[in-house]
Amino acid sequence: MVAFYEEEFFVKISLVNAPAYQIFEPRYDTPPFTRLGLAYLAGYLRAHGDYDCQLVDAKFERLNEQKTVERILSHHPQVVGLTAFTNEIKSAYKVAVRLKALHPEIIIIIGGTHISAIPEQTMEEFPFFDYGCMGEGEETLLEFCETLKRGDSMAGVRGIIYREGGKIIQNAIRVPIADQNSIPIPAWDLFPPGSEWLIMSSRGCPFTCNFCMNPNGRLVRPRTPEHLLSELIWLYETYGANHFWFCDEIFTVNRPRTLEICKAIIRSKLHRKIRWFAQTHVSCVDGELLSLMKEAGCYRIGLGIETGDEEKLKVMGKKTSIEKILKARAAALFAKLPIESYFIIGQPNETYESAKLTIDFAVKLNPEIPIFGIMVPYPGTKVAEMAANSEGGYVLRSIDWNDFNKQLGNALEFKNLSRWELEKLQAMGYLKVFLYNRRFKDLSLFIWKYRVEARHLFLNLILKRFQKRKWSTKN
Repeated sequence: MVAFYEEEFFVKISLVNAPAYQIFEPRYDTPPFTRLGLAYLAGYLRAHGDYDCQLVDAKFERLNEQKTVERILSHHPQVVGLTAFTNEIKSAYKVAVRLKALHPEIIIIIGGTHISAIPEQTMEEFPFFDYGCMGEGEETLLEFCETLKRGDSMAGVRGIIYREGGKIIQNAIRVPIADQNSIPIPAWDLFPPGSEWLIMSSRGCPFTCNFCMNPNGRLVRPRTPEHLLSELIWLYETYGANHFWFCDEIFTVNRPRTLEICKAIIRSKLHRKIRWFAQTHVSCVDGELLSLMKEAGCYRIGLGIETGDEEKLKVMGKKTSIEKILKARAAALFAKLPIESYFIIGQPNETYESAKLTIDFAVKLNPEIPIFGIMVPYPGTKVAEMAANSEGGYVLRSIDWNDFNKQLGNALEFKNLSRWELEKLQAMGYLKVFLYNRRFKDLSLFIWKYRVEARHLFLNLILKRFQKRKWSTKN
């Protein structure tokens, strides 16, 4: 490996969230918050070395591909780190291609969930990625940059996949950071301030859902309540941040710790100044806990319900049941805390009847915000394995990563349920929850809030119905 300059190699690095290839879901394609993972990486690099970091969140800053490349090159980086979920990988690659065309000497490393799930396939499919970072990135990226500076081989750097001599070499996976308090505060100063702020109080999830690759591992690694509170206070006092989204996989997995977090927020009187949202598991809530969360500033919680079919709940790895779900809903009603519930149409061996069970159950739960997605065979999941082997009734419609979107994708259907029927069930779910519970005003507000997604969904339904009729006429 050769360093860029004859003098000591000084790393200037740009960490980038590429623009969306299309605005399907404004909250995620043009979000009101910046990419937390990139801020963590930059914060870690700066705390452990003399690194000149640039953060570019093209989605947040509403940059197109050309503007994104221009922003990156204005920093004159030697290294560009891109991050990508599965439905973002092609957009990240397009940025890499442009950069390589202009400056082939720039080293490009891709990180995020997609490459962590299928590292070798990603490197084969996207040859302009020089390196890949698998798993948690802070320690890996630091060692990667230190190795570049020395001009040494990457052979011993855990968590790295790379090309050498025309071959792809995948190193061993790195053990995740156990002490989350040891991770420096994210480099928020390198981002423009948003109207919402992502914050993470723990990493990891103990459950084994068949539709999730569990990117942070099954061991939950928490920050202490004191450490978390200090960041909340600092963000409020420094940036006026008052709207937070705890992006832990399961915020309340440790009940005593969650209670202490809430009590600490209340003791600091921060609960009078901020509001926050968190996602959790139906097994990890109760009326007392949710009441204290609400007092501490929580305005809504997210609950993964997934299905109303008891048999499918038993086999998905979520360790939940209809009874637990109903108890969680009752606890939220007791605490007067609204819920955002997530349902997935397209469980293994789904039928029209089992999907309707989910919709009917959603009507019964009557969540303040219902979210119906269609199953996506994300790489690294049991569902992806089943779909690849044509098991569970699955039929892969597309292997284009841009189609791997839960709301408006096109990746999957069933032998006995077409994509059009799945999307019809999805639309039916939204309408029934509101109409059957006589929430007409809420439906109007919901459609207006998610009008872009609603337009795409209904246009898809109309287009596919037309195509279906046209095909039937020809045959």
